[in-house]
Amino acid sequence: MSKVFKLFKLALISLLVVTLLLIVLIIETKPLVVVDATAQVDDADTINLLLSQARQVTRKRYIPQTIIISNPQMNSIVGFLQRAIPEFSGEITTTEEKLSAKFSYKIPINWFSAYVNLEGDLISSAGIKVDNIKLGDLPISGKWALSVMTYIVNWRTESDLGNLALKQVSEVKTSNADVQIKLIPIHEFLVSLNEIRNGLSGTDNEELKQRVTYYLAFLDALSFSQHRGGLPLSDFINPLFKKVKSKTANSSAVLENEAALLALAIYVGHHRMANFIGKVQPYQNKVVMPYYRPLLRGRSDLTQHFVISAAIKILSQQGISNAVGEFKELMDRAEGGSGFSFADLAADLAGIKLAVMAIDPLYAEALQDALAQVQSENQFFPIIDNLPEGLSKDVFSRHYGNVESEEYKEVVRSINRQIENLPLYQDLTIKESDSNNLL
Repeated sequence: MSKVFKLFKLALISLLVVTLLLIVLIIETKPLVVVDATAQVDDADTINLLLSQARQVTRKRYIPQTIIISNPQMNSIVGFLQRAIPEFSGEITTTEEKLSAKFSYKIPINWFSAYVNLEGDLISSAGIKVDNIKLGDLPISGKWALSVMTYIVNWRTESDLGNLALKQVSEVKTSNADVQIKLIPIHEFLVSLNEIRNGLSGTDNEELKQRVTYYLAFLDALSFSQHRGGLPLSDFINPLFKKVKSKTANSSAVLENEAALLALAIYVGHHRMANFIGKVQPYQNKVVMPYYRPLLRGRSDLTQHFVISAAIKILSQQGISNAVGEFKELMDRAEGGSGFSFADLAADLAGIKLAVMAIDPLYAEALQDALAQVQSENQFFPIIDNLPEGLSKDVFSRHYGNVESEEYKEVVRSINRQIENLPLYQDLTIKESDSNNLL
């Protein structure tokens, strides 16, 4: 017995030593890379060209194709991530031989500066070859890293998707300006991907999915959903939250609010929002949606911004919601785009505010009561008459510089002040039982 105990003790000490050694090797006191995300996202308008390539690849899926990704495009995506996750920073550079990526993540420890640094190279070669990978001071084999990533994808999707994805790339070619990824015909891969996607759920919360399905069916059954055009969004919100309020007696206010706002985003925002949740459409082989999308300030695009931003907030972190809206507007500055719109950004921020309050246990029920009595968009949506729109990249830069300038920040602060002062949020009361817990 004593021998078994000694072996167990030895194994435990060895495990602790290995763990401490890994921590020493991986955790560092300085970031590997410090970059200005503001400068990176300034090239967000170039992403439209990348999206066009992606659409073309899916259209021409039966023939080999090449995707060309420029350095500004790659780094603008990295900059978006940094705007969404302030603790993250990254940078991508290319040469004739390789693509080099460096990333840092600040561990949220108040009393100690701790970073996880990751770097590696994508080599110009046939297929995909990675090398020179380091996690902190810990070197990692490129082949082993690819094998681990492939295994994780396969395990998560319960398929061989990771292996299939690697086989689609016939060659990687880098230059000082971009990386070219040559693909074999991807039709079979897309078919497999669609089958795998249909077998996956966006969330493991079955109760949430059931509630979303219920509210989608309710919205579709509203008498005016398939007939009149030009209806304000408030005409949908009012009956929806009357129903939500009636269901909360036997449920959680937060759960019902989440489900209702997600259903609203799917129904009047875009039906593909359901992909982030799972199979929630109430009827087989039918996508429910209104014949005419309801309006905010007389515009259907503002409705989309508002409800989809609320849904993204529910499904993610607030920083990501803010960054998505901002990045989308920066993309719109490209030639041929609609231009940067502070009105669209206001709709994004208003949607985020609604979601924040709806999923706060202190205010969830009070918000239900308020939304069930909504009669006008003026109660939950800001005035946009004086907000600049249609700004090209040159005009935006001339007037606001970048997204870290005081001029830009002051417009955003002004929008947020107006949202905070909307009637919907002025009379909300904290749930009594929860307020007692704060004392």
